[in-house]
Amino acid sequence: MMKRFATAVAATCGILIADSASAQTLVDQMRELFLQSIVLSTTPGGGGIVRHTPVFDSDPRVVEATSLIDEISQQIGSQVSLFPLGSSSGGFTYAYDSSLGTFNRTTQTFGPAFAERAAPLGKGKYSFGMNYIHAQYKALDGFDLKDGSIKINLRHQALSPPSFVEGDVIQAALKMNLKSDSAVFLFNAGITDRLDVGVGVPIIHVAMDLTYHATILDFATHNVAPTTHVFADGSKTRDFSSSGSASGVGDLIIRSKYHLLTMPNGGVAAGIEIKLPTGDEDDMLGVGTAQTRLFFIGSAGQGRSQAHVNFGYTASGSGASDQINYVGGVEYAATPKVTVVGDILGWTLRDALRLRSSTAAFSFQQGQTASIEQTSVETVTLSSGSVNTALGTAGVKLNPWGNLLVSAHVLFPLTGKSGLKSGVSPVIGFEYSF
Repeated sequence: MMKRFATAVAATCGILIADSASAQTLVDQMRELFLQSIVLSTTPGGGGIVRHTPVFDSDPRVVEATSLIDEISQQIGSQVSLFPLGSSSGGFTYAYDSSLGTFNRTTQTFGPAFAERAAPLGKGKYSFGMNYIHAQYKALDGFDLKDGSIKINLRHQALSPPSFVEGDVIQAALKMNLKSDSAVFLFNAGITDRLDVGVGVPIIHVAMDLTYHATILDFATHNVAPTTHVFADGSKTRDFSSSGSASGVGDLIIRSKYHLLTMPNGGVAAGIEIKLPTGDEDDMLGVGTAQTRLFFIGSAGQGRSQAHVNFGYTASGSGASDQINYVGGVEYAATPKVTVVGDILGWTLRDALRLRSSTAAFSFQQGQTASIEQTSVETVTLSSGSVNTALGTAGVKLNPWGNLLVSAHVLFPLTGKSGLKSGVSPVIGFEYSF
């Protein structure tokens, strides 16, 4: 585990000094590849396949396709920046014993992985740490990102005078390899015996490989003039690919927690978290607007076991969805040096966009004087609705010496066909209290 941790720290240093792979933003990458490779694709003779003027990228039929692509890429980008970054609760919590003149630990466990616990750090106590998460994204609203199930259709430009060749369509099946590496540096301070404040600075790297598997659906010309529309290599199918990446600071986090009520083996607290739009939303590093989360924290336990419940609401500025947030966590002190942790966390995006299956109808003629025929092909549409995401986590926190904690967890998806879905994601981190 220490080797993996060292690798994560090295990767984080690489993120800090890296810059974007190109001037093109990640949100623009899907549209630009479509425009440059498919809209402007050529025949063996050098002429455009569906383009007959140099301003075809402003044609209403192209705008129809690229507008859908823009909405899909923005939806993906906004959800990449929502990936959880870890708990700010300190692993060691203290209370001052005036009769002895010393600080005593108030909890036996080292705290949850992604939940917040009610117990404060203690006045004059501080903690510094880092959590590193690697995420590989698998699906969007039930559409596998790697199998080409997201299909975009490009209709032929309208010709004057009209021609039957307008009935051909290029269908582009999108394949995406999307991953992110996030390292959040957390600093927390016990201001009073009840009040903690903290700052989180995420450093994020996002990489995206795209491929459009393009197919010319020659409804109109396949019998009458089959060589009318072919790609530059003479084929009816062709792959177009591009890669891009971006690195930088994500949305800065300011957190505060106030301990409201102390109970035997537990307590109640209230928290506030403010995210500042310091991450570049065009490169999927941030949401693009300020967000404020108010949340309730309840903790209870007995002996070496502790449980926590968080419930809150996030209000977002213009361009982002409000959220309902929840976390439930349990931990068990297996030994004085080892705490086993399990959490369930999730959020609901209100009035967000959902990707759904659809069909597009096309009319065509197999020849200039032939009768008009109808067909339909697969595509996708976007509609408004709630996006529900839930993740589970399991792992351990180890105390090798002093006030140092080292943690290792895995995050895994619990929801099915809703939102941007990741695979199993490793999470490693450290924390030092002083």
